[in-house]
Amino acid sequence: MIKIVTDTATGITNELAAQYEVELIPLVVMFATQTLRDGVDISPSEFLQRLKASKEFPKTSQPPVGDFVAVFKKHLEAGHEVLCITLSSLLSGTYNSAETAKKQLGSDVASRITLVDCKNLATAQAMMVIEAARMAKAGKPMADIVRRLDQMIPVTHLDIMLDTLEYLVKGGRVPAVQGLVGTLLQMKPILTIKEGRLEPLERIRTRSRAMERLREIVDAAVRGKRNVMIGVAHTGLPEEANSLARELRAKYGLSDCLVLDIPPAVSAHAGPGAIAVSYFVEG
Repeated sequence: MIKIVTDTATGITNELAAQYEVELIPLVVMFATQTLRDGVDISPSEFLQRLKASKEFPKTSQPPVGDFVAVFKKHLEAGHEVLCITLSSLLSGTYNSAETAKKQLGSDVASRITLVDCKNLATAQAMMVIEAARMAKAGKPMADIVRRLDQMIPVTHLDIMLDTLEYLVKGGRVPAVQGLVGTLLQMKPILTIKEGRLEPLERIRTRSRAMERLREIVDAAVRGKRNVMIGVAHTGLPEEANSLARELRAKYGLSDCLVLDIPPAVSAHAGPGAIAVSYFVEG
């Protein structure tokens, strides 16, 4: 049997992970000397409250190598293969932690551990993880699942509207979007993940227009495509995110539209009030 392992950058809840038999390895956020694990020691809503109230910006970190070693070893000893899907290696050291764990376990088991850098995060990553989990539960071999992920990665996109650039600035992520800094701190930027990197897409003056433009970008990408998946992620906006998901589901005739919180290690940089739309298009 193939066991799917991923990190909490997906935003996948414990309930959803149990449904698809996915093992989550938490990323880490740190306030001063306190270390907290995504989804274990702190929830997305609790984190956002603390983020807004704290004078000190939290640090974020990939999961420790030991966490991957423990999970990989557990599944290997049970006789399973492991497929580990991480967020973009250009945004986090999580893939490197998983790779180091694989090496530590030795060459005799290396062939039973497959690592995939999904070159994305949040609901974009979650959609790939769920697709892999469905295939694994259906008994598909590792080669077929990896081939499917390789097909999905270049055509799975994520665009995010930020309410403010304040938290990207505080978190030191400004170089990636430096064209949007300065007087634009009061604007509502739309960023995108391109080939695994966070890049500026557009600069919008008002939130309402930014959301309208986000819809236009998604529509241009998915309209007329035969196979489409869409997900919505947010930082502290469950009602708005669910409303947008219902709208997109109805507009494009989708059976479902995934809605997830952006997890603490990611929302530390996105800040409160962010909305992201991820979309997979094929055909």
